[in-house]
Amino acid sequence: MNSLDELAKEYDRLCQRVKPSEFPYTFMTERQDVGSPHVELTDGEYHYIVTERGLDLERKSTADIKEILYWMLYDLTFWMGVRFEFKNRIEGPDCRRVIFAHQLELMKRADAAMAERLELHIAKTLAANPFNDRY
Repeated sequence: MNSLDELAKEYDRLCQRVKPSEFPYTFMTERQDVGSPHVELTDGEYHYIVTERGLDLERKSTADIKEILYWMLYDLTFWMGVRFEFKNRIEGPDCRRVIFAHQLELMKRADAAMAERLELHIAKTLAANPFNDRY
């Protein structure tokens, strides 16, 4: 049986492995309309929804707790990677080099299977949109 409590506990456990100390990882179950995600549970199915100003920017649904946890950790680690890159900016290389490397490092801390999935996602992204270094 799926529950938001079970999801929240597992998300917190994974976040503790990532240790996003200066990055918030709140688990929201109600829309905030500020571009942040929240989770709803309807008829045994999780809904991962990003809303802003009354609009749904993203909506994904699954009954699989591992799937929604991946979506949640993907977003958390991506934005942690963006923040890390911004604080450690190097002129020249494509900023995604640092973002993706840091995101992958964080995801490996959380869960090895999720990290493998992320590696495939990054590879597909780069196959379609290769790095664009400016030296």
